[in-house]
Amino acid sequence: MIYDFRMYTLRPGATPDYRAGVKELSLGIRQRYGITLAGWYWSEIGALNQVVHIWGYEDAKHMDEGKEAFHNDPDWTGKYLPRTRGLVEKQQTWTMNSPDFAPVYPQVDEIPAEGTPEYIRKNKMVFDFRMYSFKPGAIPSYMAAAEEIAVPLRKSHGISLAGWYYSDIGDLNLVTHIWAYNDLKHFKEGKEAVAADPDWNGKYVPRVRGLLTAQNTYLMNTSEFGPVPE
Repeated sequence: MIYDFRMYTLRPGATPDYRAGVKELSLGIRQRYGITLAGWYWSEIGALNQVVHIWGYEDAKHMDEGKEAFHNDPDWTGKYLPRTRGLVEKQQTWTMNSPDFAPVYPQVDEIPAEGTPEYIRKNKMVFDFRMYSFKPGAIPSYMAAAEEIAVPLRKSHGISLAGWYYSDIGDLNLVTHIWAYNDLKHFKEGKEAVAADPDWNGKYVPRVRGLLTAQNTYLMNTSEFGPVPE
């Protein structure tokens, strides 16, 4: 699969309205054309008023055809665009790939109803959302270290990988990795446990030292319609 990875800056206070428009209109319109929601996040700490939505396509042909189809869908032009007009101040997009060790989510067939256990679980979860820039040619070495050490090490402390992407079109040498925590308490305890694990400093850090040029992090939330690890 390939991914249309979108990061939008919204007008202050506009996130609830934008989120409702996606839930009620955008998600269903895209799904008509076989487009899968791979992630939907909004910022809690870091640069505020940020929304990230990640859409999965089977291949480049599907991306071309799917985008053309939903952009011409009368519900998109007649309902969704008017609903969200004026809410977005800035847009950034990348075409991303994802490695074999990253999760692949099925289509969202049913959105949890408010007050159900799944709704409550999703709305308690927090996500350590990290965007790293690398030296040219360094991503394969970083990806190998992540698969062999970082992912299983974090998993041993109850931390799930929610998404792992690397850029193909747009800003190059960019990796985004998203780590899922049950709640803020788990976020604090899990990060402390990883930092204290001897394999982190003894094996992982030496493998990736010198590969990165910049790091940006956010604490993100998701919504009841966003896919999350089991």
